[in-house]
Amino acid sequence: MIVNMMKNRYNVILALFAFALVGNVASNAQTSQDTIIRALKTIDPEILQYFPRWRICEPDLQVQIKQNFALMGYNAADLDAQNIIVTCAPLKEGTGEPEYDLILVECGSERMVAAEIASYMKKLSFRISDPKRPYCYVDIPPAAPPTAQQAATIINYMEPTNVQHAFTLSLFEQALKIGNSGFWLKSSIGTDQVGYQYWSSGEGRVYLQRPLYMNDDQETKRAIPYLMNIRLGAGYRITGGLDSGKKLLEFIPGRKLNAGAGGKLVGGLDFHMPFKPQFGVGVNLELPLSGISADRAIDPTTYYLNDIGTRRITAPSYAVDPYATAYLLRGTGQVTLFYNWWVDPSRPENFFRFDVGMTYAEVRETGVFKDTTVGYTYLANAGVNGLQTYKNNEIGDWIYAKAEYRNQAAFPFGVSLQYSNQILLGRVYIPVLGDWLYIEGRYSTPLRGVRPYEIPNFFMISPVLRLNF
Repeated sequence: MIVNMMKNRYNVILALFAFALVGNVASNAQTSQDTIIRALKTIDPEILQYFPRWRICEPDLQVQIKQNFALMGYNAADLDAQNIIVTCAPLKEGTGEPEYDLILVECGSERMVAAEIASYMKKLSFRISDPKRPYCYVDIPPAAPPTAQQAATIINYMEPTNVQHAFTLSLFEQALKIGNSGFWLKSSIGTDQVGYQYWSSGEGRVYLQRPLYMNDDQETKRAIPYLMNIRLGAGYRITGGLDSGKKLLEFIPGRKLNAGAGGKLVGGLDFHMPFKPQFGVGVNLELPLSGISADRAIDPTTYYLNDIGTRRITAPSYAVDPYATAYLLRGTGQVTLFYNWWVDPSRPENFFRFDVGMTYAEVRETGVFKDTTVGYTYLANAGVNGLQTYKNNEIGDWIYAKAEYRNQAAFPFGVSLQYSNQILLGRVYIPVLGDWLYIEGRYSTPLRGVRPYEIPNFFMISPVLRLNF
C-alpha cells in the first residue's frame, strides 16, 4: 500500500510538472500529441530550424500582428512588422490538406509561444494557420538558420569558427578547419589584395593560419575566439591560363602577368585589440624568395610574352639579342585597420567588415633571352635598357579600402567591394542548394589607365562547396 501511495504521489508530481511546463494550453489539448507539441515552447532554439517556417509579407496581416504584440505589453521598440516569422509543428499526414499547428510567432525580437498564441492571438491564429495560407508569405528552407535567435555570431560564413570541422572548395579558394585546434589550412589562386583575381596574377599560395591568444571578452569570444591569427606559407607560380581557354572556359580572359621563379614567402597576421576585439590591425606580405637571374633557365611556353621578335630593348654586353619581354609580379603587401560590426549582436544576421589602410604592389618588366650557345631561355633585367617598373607612384596607388556585408539569415549571401592598387574588385556569393552549395562571382577592373599586363574587365564565376561537421 505504501508503495502504491508513493507511486501515486510520484505520478501526481509528474502531472503537476507537465501542467506547469505547458501552462493553460493543456486545458485545450485534445490528445497527448497536442500536449507535446504545445510544450515545444521550451525547445532548444537550434532545433527550430528543422520545423516548417515562413515569413509573413502581407501588409495588413503584418500590421495586425504587430499591434497585437503591442497591445499585449510587448516592448514596442523591439517589434518589427517587416520581420514576422511563424513556426509550426510538423504537418500531420493523412488529413488531406496540411494542418498547421502554431508553436511560435516572432515579431522583431519579441516572440509568442503556443500558450500565448492561444491566449492573446486566438482570432489571428486561425488566419495564420489556415491550410491554404491565403496571404503573402515566404517559406524558409528548414535546413537554413531561420531566425536571428538561431543565427551564429561568426565573422566569415564560409569559414565558420563555431563548428568542429569545416571545408570550403571553389576555383578561387580552398579552406580546411582542423578540428577544434583553431588551425586553418588554406590555399588560393590570384592576388586579390592588389586587385588581380584568379589566374590574372599568375600566382597562388598555400599557408597555415595559426591562432594565438584566447579572447577573454565574454561578449565577443563566440565570434572572435582568438585575439591574433598569424599566417605563414609559400607562394608559387601558375604555368597555365595564357589564353582565353577552350570550350566551356572561353569566357575567361587570358593571363598577361607572370610570377617569377623561386616562389614567395607568404606571411601575415590579424590582431584584435584586447580592449575592443571588433577593432584590429591586419598585415599581409608576399615577398619573392629569389631575384631575377640570368643563371636560371625558363620554359617560355609557361610565360606570357610581349614584343616577341622585336628589338625594343637593348641587351647587356653578356647577352644575345632579346627574344621578348615579360612582366613579373614581385612583392606585394598591405597594412590595414579593420572593424567587424554586427548591426544587432543579439540578432547577428547582418554583419559588416570595414578595412582601410595602405597597399603596395610592384611589377617589373624583364627581358627574355634565348641563348643559342647554351641552348636555353632565361630572364634578365640587370643592364637591360628600355625596361619599365610599375610600382606605387601616385596617392591612389597606396590606398587600400574594402567594405563587406554578409547576411546570415534564411538566405545567406555576401557581397564585398575593394579598392586597391587603383583597381576595383567586387565579389558576391549566393546559395544554390541548401546550406552547402553556393555560387560565387568576382569582377575586377582598373580605375586608372590599363597597364600592358592587366585585363580591362575580368569576370569569373565558380561553384562553392561548403561542408561543416
